[in-house]
Amino acid sequence: MKVNEPRHSIVFVTMNESGARPLIDTLRQEEFAVEVRNGNHEALDGGDLRGAELLVFDRGRFSLEELSTFPRVRSVYTGPLMLLIEQIDDMLQVLLYEQGVDDLLVKPVNHLLMLARIRALFRRNGRRPTPENLLFNGLEINRGLRRASYLGEEIPFTSREFDLLWHLANNACTTLDRDHLYKAVFGIEYNGYDRSIDMYVARIRSKMAPYSNLATVIKTVRGTGYLFAAEH
Repeated sequence: MKVNEPRHSIVFVTMNESGARPLIDTLRQEEFAVEVRNGNHEALDGGDLRGAELLVFDRGRFSLEELSTFPRVRSVYTGPLMLLIEQIDDMLQVLLYEQGVDDLLVKPVNHLLMLARIRALFRRNGRRPTPENLLFNGLEINRGLRRASYLGEEIPFTSREFDLLWHLANNACTTLDRDHLYKAVFGIEYNGYDRSIDMYVARIRSKMAPYSNLATVIKTVRGTGYLFAAEH
């Protein structure tokens, strides 16, 4: 994967985050941007799914009474949906596919098989093209010109600041960790202690602070990284 290429974003819903940690770590090691939500489908209530390119539900045993979960999810999300589940018979598999599940894997999940199936889902659904121009509540970010402006007034970002802003904005509504941002902006692996990303975020915020619509557009996600929260 090229450093400047936006990653596929995955929302991973689980009721056992510690048990799912090896799967989540595998996805992140393969350069997927993973947001973990704890709970069942209710973990999605009020959550913004516009940045999600795949939903993964990690479940235990599944009963017929729970089939109503997926029509509710489909009312707010139209992208690919994968289910990780324990012990399932053929009839329940048929019903799950009919209720909106795109793919399912029986646990314990083989990591290589999971990665192959996820990539196949992305191939079938296609990848959104990377835009040259982003618009958010009066903020315009033009990648070709490397120019950012608010209602026509240019905001003077440095090259590094622009790279970071573009990457956050192009992955809007997705939490990006410092490891990913460091590699995207500097082209090398994060060493675990350098605070350059935090410094550049502070500078970007300072330059956007005079504009009321932009003052809080970059959110800090404690213990993880940053989220660009503006709406198109």
